[in-house]
Amino acid sequence: MAPWQGAKIEVPTKFILGEKDIGYISFGTGTYIKSGGLKAIVPNLEVVAIDGHHFIHQEKAEEVTSEILSYFSNLN
Repeated sequence: MAPWQGAKIEVPTKFILGEKDIGYISFGTGTYIKSGGLKAIVPNLEVVAIDGHHFIHQEKAEEVTSEILSYFSNLN
């Protein structure tokens, strides 16, 4: 992994997550994301937290679809 040490992911990225996802609320993950830790590695990152759990795409399908469509419409 040495050649990629310090590398950044430069492509535009939208990260959609459930606010109650155990992976988000555990182990400091939410704090890491909120504090800008993830954005330091992925500078063109947009994080969207939706009220829901791990399978947010099933729980809130319309909201997730709307977020995905807005992502694509804003790429130009």
